[in-house]
Amino acid sequence: MRKFMPLIKKNIVRPNKKLMEAFYKIPVALISDAMDRFNTMDSQIKPLFEGVKICGPAITVREMVGCNIMIHKAIEIAEEGDVIVVDGRGHKDTALGGWIICLNAKMKGIAGIVVDGAWRDVREIRKAKYPVFTRAIVPNGPHKGYPGDINIQIQCGGVPVNPGDIIVGDDDGVVVVPREEAEIVLDKACKLMKKEEEVKKKVLEGKLTIDIYGFQEKLKQLGVREEE
Repeated sequence: MRKFMPLIKKNIVRPNKKLMEAFYKIPVALISDAMDRFNTMDSQIKPLFEGVKICGPAITVREMVGCNIMIHKAIEIAEEGDVIVVDGRGHKDTALGGWIICLNAKMKGIAGIVVDGAWRDVREIRKAKYPVFTRAIVPNGPHKGYPGDINIQIQCGGVPVNPGDIIVGDDDGVVVVPREEAEIVLDKACKLMKKEEEVKKKVLEGKLTIDIYGFQEKLKQLGVREEE
């Protein structure tokens, strides 16, 4: 039993690359629908710029409030295509990183960073278009005094995240696909995407969504009255 001892696990099990390539092509909204709206991070965790997309296995980091030393270590451990996911306890008054960390991550080919906490150096990050999802932006810098853990189960945005889980993020937010359930979720999401394309085609033909989805009958079942 570990008692107040920081822990670093260097090795994780990653999903196969074809699986992650398939998830990359699917909007986060449909992946969320495929998981019945579970495993979607808090809406306050947002990308720093529009047009962002990330998809990769999680390298998890749990930091003590205001400390970021384990994020530096996680960058060393992470492989190309990984996503660093940081449990910063939701603390918004101290940035856990900024452009230097992002530059280091970018040079290693790390796909992006998701942090339940704060970040800084926004102008440089937006200019470079390096994917960062964060709860807050603040100029105050971190300390290095209280190391946390790497590659254990964490909470980020109210969602459990295990090392190797698939992290997908776009302009709508971030979802966590449990590695063990990835193929099931992918199958559901692909079917939803196909259905959505069919609906779009019907809308372009001039049909109404209320008829396409059969909501007229649903309104009757709900006891809704219509008057002229």
